[in-house]
Amino acid sequence: MVDPARPRPPQVFVNSGATELPDDFIKHLVSGLTDLGILNIFMDRDDWWGRDLDRLFTCIEESTIALVIFSPCYPETEWCLDELVKMKERVKNNKLLVIPIFFNVSKNDVRNFEGEFGDRFMELRKRYTKYKYDPFRVQRWETSVMTISKLEPSLAWETQSSSISLAMDIIKEVNKELDIASDAGFFLPLGFHKDSHSKLTNGEVFVSAFLVAFLFRLFIARLVFTDMTFFGTAKWLVGFPIAIVVLYQLHCALINKTDEHLMLDY
Repeated sequence: MVDPARPRPPQVFVNSGATELPDDFIKHLVSGLTDLGILNIFMDRDDWWGRDLDRLFTCIEESTIALVIFSPCYPETEWCLDELVKMKERVKNNKLLVIPIFFNVSKNDVRNFEGEFGDRFMELRKRYTKYKYDPFRVQRWETSVMTISKLEPSLAWETQSSSISLAMDIIKEVNKELDIASDAGFFLPLGFHKDSHSKLTNGEVFVSAFLVAFLFRLFIARLVFTDMTFFGTAKWLVGFPIAIVVLYQLHCALINKTDEHLMLDY
């Protein structure tokens, strides 16, 4: 019997559709993810064609991370695009981390619907238009492809490269994004806890601190201090923002170090 109080390990959903993935790639990917403690790996393969989408959507909802493997033949599978729409919704609600992978296709071709990828998607669009299928479904597909393909981190693979090295790169990226913290019994991506994707740059921190220093001098300092000379010097207007930037970097480094220790302890 499963202990309900025990956090469930992360689950990875692999969305690839009709993409022909090399056997050695799948073998190393599954083995590497298992070594990370990811015991639930759902491979979206041909044997799911024609099955109830609700089952696929449930697997996506139960997943922590999704790997979307774009390829020239990716648009051939309608259910695969439906999965992408579901993933986009989960990403929007901060409930799923998606890593796009460009398998023998360029990022530009996928993002702009060009090349062989674009041709196959246009064929799908024409087929839906000709037979008067749901036009909004095609629109949702297109929007989801554009959104998911622009997410970072992303990885790319070309035929002359080793598929095993791609599997190792994927494992490294997944390992970076996993965090020991859990929510409602599920492990969540690292970025969801630390909001790493919205981390401020040093320039943004400096400008914000400079504005604080300037406004403090303009409105508050005169109410507290009788001598305003110091607050008009470069030591205050420049030195204070620099000090804030340094403290911010130390703060970020401390958080990263703490997370590393947590992962090691786990």
